[in-house]
Amino acid sequence: MYTTRFAAVWAAWVLLGSRGVGSDRCQGGCTVGMGGRAAGLLCSAPTPPPTLTQTKNPDCYSFQNSPVFDVQVGVALSFALVNAFTITIFLQKFQYSNDLQILSQLTSWFIVQLALVSVFFFILLTCAASWFQRVWKRQSAHRVWTQRQRLYVLDAAVLISLQSLVMTLLIVSQSIAIAVPCPWFKQSVSLLSFIRWTLTNSILAWMCVMMRGMCWYCGSVQLPDPDRQLTIDAPWRRQAWANLPTLLIFLSTEAVVVAKLAYRWIDVQEAVGVPACRTYPYDCTPSTGEFVINIVTTVCLLVYAVYYIYLVVQARADHAKVPFTRYRVTYLYVQMHARHGIFIVVLLLVVSTVLRFVESKSCWSFVDIQFGLIPTQLAITVLVCVVSILTAPCSDSMDNLKQRWLMEVAWSEPQREEALADRHIEFLSRQGEEAAAAAEGGMLGTLRRMSIGLVRPSMSHMAEQAQGALRQAMGGTAGNAPGATPISEPRLAMLCMETLLKSLYFCKLAYRLETPDSPVSIEHGLSLYPDLQHHELLLEPATDTRVLLVWGRSTLVVAFRGTVTRKNVLTDLEAWSTPHLPSRKNAYGRTLRVHAGFYRAWRTADLGDRLVSRLAQLLEGCPHGARPRALFTGHSLGGALAVLASIEFVRRAPQYAAGVSVYTFGSPRVGNGPFATEHRAAVPDCWSVINNQDPIPRIPKGWFHGAGHRVVVTPRGDLIIKPSTLELSVIFKSGGVAAHHRLPNYSLSLFSLFRAQFDAAKKMEGGALGVTILAGRLDVGQTLVLRYAGLREIMDARERRMPMPVEVYQLRKARKRAIACVEERAISGTSTTFSQDDSIISEQTALELAKQAGAVGEEDVLGDTSVVRDLGGKRVLGTQE
Repeated sequence: MYTTRFAAVWAAWVLLGSRGVGSDRCQGGCTVGMGGRAAGLLCSAPTPPPTLTQTKNPDCYSFQNSPVFDVQVGVALSFALVNAFTITIFLQKFQYSNDLQILSQLTSWFIVQLALVSVFFFILLTCAASWFQRVWKRQSAHRVWTQRQRLYVLDAAVLISLQSLVMTLLIVSQSIAIAVPCPWFKQSVSLLSFIRWTLTNSILAWMCVMMRGMCWYCGSVQLPDPDRQLTIDAPWRRQAWANLPTLLIFLSTEAVVVAKLAYRWIDVQEAVGVPACRTYPYDCTPSTGEFVINIVTTVCLLVYAVYYIYLVVQARADHAKVPFTRYRVTYLYVQMHARHGIFIVVLLLVVSTVLRFVESKSCWSFVDIQFGLIPTQLAITVLVCVVSILTAPCSDSMDNLKQRWLMEVAWSEPQREEALADRHIEFLSRQGEEAAAAAEGGMLGTLRRMSIGLVRPSMSHMAEQAQGALRQAMGGTAGNAPGATPISEPRLAMLCMETLLKSLYFCKLAYRLETPDSPVSIEHGLSLYPDLQHHELLLEPATDTRVLLVWGRSTLVVAFRGTVTRKNVLTDLEAWSTPHLPSRKNAYGRTLRVHAGFYRAWRTADLGDRLVSRLAQLLEGCPHGARPRALFTGHSLGGALAVLASIEFVRRAPQYAAGVSVYTFGSPRVGNGPFATEHRAAVPDCWSVINNQDPIPRIPKGWFHGAGHRVVVTPRGDLIIKPSTLELSVIFKSGGVAAHHRLPNYSLSLFSLFRAQFDAAKKMEGGALGVTILAGRLDVGQTLVLRYAGLREIMDARERRMPMPVEVYQLRKARKRAIACVEERAISGTSTTFSQDDSIISEQTALELAKQAGAVGEEDVLGDTSVVRDLGGKRVLGTQE
């Protein structure tokens, strides 16, 4: 009964499309999942307030991290097995020279193939069952589906259905080969091969259709929604026209498959009895007609592969031109096909070509093709499993509301405070309504959940609830629903761009304060907050740790310097773990552990105790009624120390915990999972900013975890808040780019983000207004330490020239002055070696600037440095007679 009802609802939903599911507008909280806890593409999220910027696409709310690593490991092992199996087939092909010897060895080979196919088929059915269960659960909850959500579900349904049929036929074929004597040339086997090739052709065509849908729509009719500009967003008729090349390739390939079946049906080997068939001298040499069919089949597969790869490349290029935040789901979908789909079509082409044309007279080639190209089918099964996991929805929860809030950006600090106050009220109201709805249950509970947007109205659902309420009334009073949730006090966080920029400037101050030719000044740092008046620089010689304290009446900034000296490098290299004191365990019995080097730098000479005591002392003078604010920040090693300092400060001074914020830049991982969980609970407003391919936040590996919510900024102007492990796996390149770790690169990426808000193709909702407000509150160029980075340059989105870091400007200016000085002395005939008091930059300062100037690229920095070092010969600058 359950299966019949589900099949009927499923068929009606697919056939009716948008008419069967209601409006395309998203309502309620976002719902996503991966196997219950992780990545999913389906959600529906309400539109954020116009004063905030939403960084999540409404088709996707969150990709949880829990089982993503397990899925990645499973996919890697599966593809390794596929590759090993492919190599084994090629080796077996050349091992036997006699056809009779090949055919006599096939029974054991078919048993191995049957075992592999059965295991992969079981995995496919498990993923499909979980996927169907979650789709049914979502549909039963009467959730609203958008057009893209329906397409994602349809994609998974088509692939699961087709590949399940293929795997079933493979099991049947292998079973026939094991149970029936000499089945190699039977017509029934040829018919099964025809059906499998037809299904595989359909899968390849569907993959091309989906990738064509991920490309930019170029039709004559303009699509109304700026966030819906892909081919899948166009009307169905125009989508069909765009997929005409795929249809032609499909029909051509299918014609070849039919021709092959007809040829096999006519050209049958002479029937031989069971006793004699085992020793009969079969001839597996392809005839002229079969050879022509093989050539045409290979050409069709080549066309498929070329066209599919072209669509993947085109889709990736199109997504590079649009903001990641507005096309987040489709970007991940394209990356998934780029990673797995291209491998599959290339594998199918290579295996088919080698078996057909290398040692083509061998019976091994004939049998492998006739009974299914097992490696390619196993690879397609892996792809289908990944798609089913990626598109599996999950139920709504209050956590989804908080996760959606984390995706919103405030551009100014007053805007952040106002939004957090509104969130506090909304959270308590929403939680109270959900608790009341769960407690009431029945008809009244359904009406309440409808009123707060958790479900959409449905007459059948209302009738069921009315009947349940009537039965409940006749049977007596109902108790509280088991799902009722007590109301709790929320601890909310929000990314603020103004705070991020100020934190970045204080990080630069921690590096360059009290150094000659510094591009930053403490005067500008004090002006970032109106009540800042004092600063203090703390040094710990044993570990060369440097801390900058800046404070006022109610504001305190703590900035840690990153890795500069050899002692700092030794601190980084102590990459083993040590218990975080006081030693404690979480609820699962795991000890909280942290990076030994970072923790030693924090505790050496009681630096941590002295610093925390000093911070509490400074905040004690906060005026009555004012809310004290403590901002911890740092770059690289400094970010790790900021994490340790923040949790220690909250533990020892909990009265100030509500005003603690942490913004780190390129911070490495600090502790294990239990430590990261405790830090997240103690300091919820913690943000780990990562510039594009910065490799430092990915280390140390092993049991270390990052602290805080990740925020990825890119030179393309993308802002990615709280990316999941799945998203990071498809976004980050292996190994990373070391130059992206430098602070000037962070400044340039943030400038690109601001400029993108004035680009019609890249902007986020409310972004232009937010940048304008931000520029009115502080000097963006000076805070980023960039030249030509004012509001005028930001608003000119057509300008391709990037601003120049002040460090690089100083270095180039010094180079010009040095060259002019050398030329002047060369003309006058004097020595080209000058004293320390010459009016040019010293070599030591120039090298320091060059080290910080990686933002404009390695060529410029190396060129500038070489000119400074080689003027007039060896070590010209800074030497004395």
